[in-house]
Amino acid sequence: MPCWIALHISITTEPGQAVPQSAAAQWAQDPAAVQRLLASMALGFTPRVALVDEAVLMDVTGSLRLFGGLARLAERLEQQVRQFFEENQAAAHITHAQAATSLIALGRLRLRLCLRLAGQNSPGAHTKTRVADLPMHTLSAARPHLDVLERIGCRTWDDLLRLPRDGVARRFGAELLQALDRARGRTPDDYEWQVLPEHFEEKLELNALVTHAPALMAGVERLLVHLHAWLLGRQSGLCALKLTWHLDPRRDVPPTGELDIRTAQPAQDLRHVARLIAEHLAQQKLPAPVHSLSLRSLVTELLADSAAATRSLLMEAHRQHAGEGGAVELIERLSARLGDAQVQAWQPGEDHRPEQMQRWVNARLAMKSIAGSQRPLRARGLKRLKNKASEAPPASRTEALYPTWLLPEPLKLGTSGNSPVYQGKLTRLTGPQRLEAAEWLLAGSDTAPAAGMCEKPWTFRDYFIYRSQQGGLLWIYSERLGATPQGASQRAWYLHGFFA
Repeated sequence: MPCWIALHISITTEPGQAVPQSAAAQWAQDPAAVQRLLASMALGFTPRVALVDEAVLMDVTGSLRLFGGLARLAERLEQQVRQFFEENQAAAHITHAQAATSLIALGRLRLRLCLRLAGQNSPGAHTKTRVADLPMHTLSAARPHLDVLERIGCRTWDDLLRLPRDGVARRFGAELLQALDRARGRTPDDYEWQVLPEHFEEKLELNALVTHAPALMAGVERLLVHLHAWLLGRQSGLCALKLTWHLDPRRDVPPTGELDIRTAQPAQDLRHVARLIAEHLAQQKLPAPVHSLSLRSLVTELLADSAAATRSLLMEAHRQHAGEGGAVELIERLSARLGDAQVQAWQPGEDHRPEQMQRWVNARLAMKSIAGSQRPLRARGLKRLKNKASEAPPASRTEALYPTWLLPEPLKLGTSGNSPVYQGKLTRLTGPQRLEAAEWLLAGSDTAPAAGMCEKPWTFRDYFIYRSQQGGLLWIYSERLGATPQGASQRAWYLHGFFA
């Protein structure tokens, strides 16, 4: 059975927060903009959304099974819309009605709006749900003829349906009869369905010229609100965006400046993105005043897999399932504030040489690769990975003898007899652990020397763990150069690392 929902939203600013430049204050003065935002969010629940007069109409017939019925769908929709406007300090009053056809849902919505304006405690202020009792002013096609219909005694839809069809067509036109047929489901609806673009792109003209980059955040936040609604409608998370500011053309400077923001995890709640933009703008110097801003999404990612994993299309459930990602957000903010070169993380390398077992890389990019590897896998792909793991289990690597810190260059130690000395006498705990490699490899070169250029091509290192009364646990190796294990007669001792 067909099912339609009609939505209407009115915005009032909260006391003490009605700033003229705030999004809430502008929404209160521009209901059409609020209606477009509501339509964008509604597209996250059904692809059949239309703007009709003051309402947003949704054909949710094909979405009921996905959301567990009409009641749960309406509850989730209202929850998402209310949370969206509360985050922007706007009090949203949401009114909705449902019916088997779009015009009946719209008529019931208009009746409830009238009753709300009249006051819930006024006499007769009860919600009428019968289609026959809907007043004539709730039907758009009847509004031009309300005076005539009132004089002939047609006050409800049922009164009009009792009149002869031919007489109604001659007196009021065929449009009114067509509206009645659509309301009763005899003819299909013909609406211009809303479609969100593949990429978000919007330009905002600033109210005044801006000369300091941090002051651009007021305009950026307004653009991010629209981007947030677009992401909700697309059921997507933001991975990268481009912010462009347009400079005063009267100055001898480039016409625009731009900033790219990338996140390690797909973001639908853009508060973290706003903080990243603020950090970057705090380091920018504008060569000329800015008169407008443009925001464009570069990379987005569908959250369909995450929704399937959490059985919810809401981003909040996805965040609770995958974790809040506080460490990733902290690293991204520090990288934006201090620079990528100042915030680094280590990554393991597939190499047996201690100097090459790990490397320091950009922490933001490292966190992005980790976050990508932790995203939910499809069941088929996970099963395939499990089968592969069962067939060829990875070889385990002993980490017991590897220290926490390595010295940039091994420190040559003195000896007492055949034992090394470092700030006093040392006590051996474990070892040796043999490491065999070409000398040019241990020297840090990735290119093999030419034939005949290396007199001592092979090196043997025996690693030990020693305890020092002053230095703690030490990672020390002894080196034998230019000899086989049977013929070695002299050792050199080096301090290579420290244990925590």
